[in-house]
Amino acid sequence: MPIPFRADLKPFLAEFIEHHRGLRIGRMFGLPAGYAGRKLFVCLMEDGLIVKLPEDVAKDEIRSGKAAMFRRLGKPSTSWVKYRPRTARDATRLAPILEVAARHVVQTP
Repeated sequence: MPIPFRADLKPFLAEFIEHHRGLRIGRMFGLPAGYAGRKLFVCLMEDGLIVKLPEDVAKDEIRSGKAAMFRRLGKPSTSWVKYRPRTARDATRLAPILEVAARHVVQTP
């Protein structure tokens, strides 16, 4: 059974990646995802986007209420957070955080 995702966010993700050199659209578990080189930095999943951030940035985003903690296999993640934009237009506000995420995965060994 395929994992659901918000199809309305797919054009935002594709446009973001198209306008940033070194990024590419791909798939993770059949879901639309963004890669910086070979490293995943964002994926559409269920009702939003999961994004890999530096741990301190992830903590700040969760603390401020902008993002929710993402749980992988029931365990909380220290660097993956989930954003649930109300509309596809609201998702455009996430562009700066996606830039942080893409830079982060490139710089992480």
